[in-house]
Amino acid sequence: MFIARSMGPCARVRSLCAPLLFLLAIPGCSNPVPENPAESLTYWRTLTGASGEAQDELIDQYNATAPGVHVTSEFQGSYSDLATKLLTALAGRTGPEVSQLGTFEIRQFAKSGALVDLKPYVTGQNGLDLSGWPGSLTEAGAVGNGIYWLPFNVAVPVLYFNKDAFSEAGLAESPATWDTFFEAARRLTKRDAAGNVERCGVAFWNITWPLFSMIWSEGGELTTRDYTNITLDDPVVVRLLTQIQALVREGCATLPDKASGGHRAAFLNGRAAMILDSQDAFGEVFERALPFSPGVANYPAGSKGKVYAPGGGGLVMLAAAPDTKRDAAWAFMRYMLEPKQIAYYAKRTGYLAFTTEAQENAKEMLQDSRYRIIHDALPYVRGDFSVNMSPAVRNAFDTAFHKIMLENADVESTLRAADAQAEQDIKKELTP
Repeated sequence: MFIARSMGPCARVRSLCAPLLFLLAIPGCSNPVPENPAESLTYWRTLTGASGEAQDELIDQYNATAPGVHVTSEFQGSYSDLATKLLTALAGRTGPEVSQLGTFEIRQFAKSGALVDLKPYVTGQNGLDLSGWPGSLTEAGAVGNGIYWLPFNVAVPVLYFNKDAFSEAGLAESPATWDTFFEAARRLTKRDAAGNVERCGVAFWNITWPLFSMIWSEGGELTTRDYTNITLDDPVVVRLLTQIQALVREGCATLPDKASGGHRAAFLNGRAAMILDSQDAFGEVFERALPFSPGVANYPAGSKGKVYAPGGGGLVMLAAAPDTKRDAAWAFMRYMLEPKQIAYYAKRTGYLAFTTEAQENAKEMLQDSRYRIIHDALPYVRGDFSVNMSPAVRNAFDTAFHKIMLENADVESTLRAADAQAEQDIKKELTP
């Protein structure tokens, strides 16, 4: 929904994208209706299961209603796989006209010249009315004075919890603050007679995306927007990672690897009472027969209130697309982003019906309190996250997090070293 992983392919974006700077400028946006009755477009996507099927269903509907155009959907793997394949294709001036793109990759692709600025299309005669869109989400795709990405499958952080375990521990509700979250993780940990942990309080994801919301809500920062001051060793970050490390040392938290099924498997199998995840786990949690009753809640608030990092993906137009196909590409994008289609996708997948009109089209779904809880997080999404988190900063933080949690490394010195590494890497990343 509106994510990568430690040392993912995004770390290579700057060097791979450098040859793309020569790509063509944006043409005029006179009329998005294609004149060629046999216009063909290619759309690259990620996501499997209902999240992938629903995209293909929308494309089939579009093809049936736009006889002058045929869109072919091609699955490319994970967000990281998709980003890598896009870079390879664009270097050879090939690839799709339209693609999904995760929030982590927006800034690097836009800065490289790989994406078309959509602002002239959005504001043109056949544009898109963004008045009912949350400003934080439109901000997510804004780089400089342009709009290079528009949200489609939007996700927010979600806390899933084991209601039965909460009852056993005497906890009446999900934790409202991070302080009560850490306390709950200890109370929810269950041990056998020999003291061995049968169920830990929380299983953490092996990526740092959930931590951004925690850090920001407590007033911490990892970097300034222009990267003039990288602060991975911010006192707030040190304090929070020290608290998480303490949970791991005590057996009250775990950081499962993918080979074991990750944090979700630990939760679904009853080995962890809570997980900090995204709404894209909603189907797995609530549509499976589990040995316990699951619950869903927003992430806890910090001392500065609620602040959430957006997740999921959106739509982009590739600058390698021929001028003759760009109006057709925009017409397809606009269709996918209309309220009816956003609502359809939300109802099929659990992703957010994130615009006012889309929510009107998804009223029945939003009567379910579980979905309503997730949608209530929208006002607290931090929009500049996407353009404010470079690969250099993110990868350095990911590496430090894994050392601290898996190797029991000293928190402060590890973050200080990560800060220095990010400072060094960001210079290479920002060098033209």
